[in-house]
Amino acid sequence: MEDDVYDLCIVGAGMIGSAVAKYASEWGRVCLVGPEEPKERDVNSKRDIFGCHYDEGRIARCLAHDPVWTQLARISMSRYRQIERDSGIDFYDEVGSLVAGGKDTKYTIDNERVSKEQQLESEILSYETLKTKFPLLNFSDIDHGLYEVKAGHISARNLVSAQIKLAKSKGCTYINEIVEKVTQMEEGGNSKMIVITELGKQVLCRKVLLATGAFTAFRNLLPVDLELEVGLCPLTTAMIEVTADDFTNMRKYPAVIYFGKGADNWKKDYPRSNDGDYSLYMLPPIKYPDEKYYIKLGHLQHATSKRFTSSFEVKEWYCSGGDRQLVNNTVDLFKTVVQGTFVLYK
Repeated sequence: MEDDVYDLCIVGAGMIGSAVAKYASEWGRVCLVGPEEPKERDVNSKRDIFGCHYDEGRIARCLAHDPVWTQLARISMSRYRQIERDSGIDFYDEVGSLVAGGKDTKYTIDNERVSKEQQLESEILSYETLKTKFPLLNFSDIDHGLYEVKAGHISARNLVSAQIKLAKSKGCTYINEIVEKVTQMEEGGNSKMIVITELGKQVLCRKVLLATGAFTAFRNLLPVDLELEVGLCPLTTAMIEVTADDFTNMRKYPAVIYFGKGADNWKKDYPRSNDGDYSLYMLPPIKYPDEKYYIKLGHLQHATSKRFTSSFEVKEWYCSGGDRQLVNNTVDLFKTVVQGTFVLYK
């Protein structure tokens, strides 16, 4: 029956899928299919499909070296407060963001150019101003920063919850299951799509949108003649537990992205570019669901040459603690980048 056919079925209920569901539900009949966050990470469990939004701290910024990023981020972030009001779920903390590093590097110059062209509310900070404004951060005397006021960090978990809540309020059907297969059928001269879950539930629809990210190739979601080249890069993030006093002292510090040589006393045994540059990001202390406070510090892709091509590799990585040696090196680096904090756990 035509009443049983959705206009759109979205596969994947993460940050992209939930956003699509929220907006698409305003114009048509929509079904969102994707699993909730697992209660625990067990490599021996059957489940091998996960999401990238199981986190309380993601940098939200318009400032970038790419003007397209800036334009899209500005549109997206301008809606945060309205989504919070409409859903009753808070997810955005506007503490600002700071891009720092050598003032003559291409990355810094490109960020300054885009900021000026896009008329962002940002401020160039000299090394002396960085020391005064953020005394706990240890920079090199050849560094300077670009500080964006209307930026900060989001709880990815809460953003997804808010968008799913709003989608459902507009009539969207949400199915908390993993999709096994997407196929197409012809009936009476009309073409329809069928989305089949692991538990055998079938969703009929006119169109399918895949918001499945790194897991797209690990289920039968694409046409048989279309194959993705999958080379997934496993990145390790250190979650550094700090005290309640550190949380109070640093919670309004900006999210930091750094490209540069670093201060002379920065930990040297840390993955760097061929030019010897550090590239890292760091969030201020955030309270996590376990009621503890963590500073998150992560590296970018050149820190590892590993690439995954199978769902088992991804599952094993997801359920592990990542690269333990890299975690230890990251914590040691953190102790030289941030001064005056007491690390409880790494």
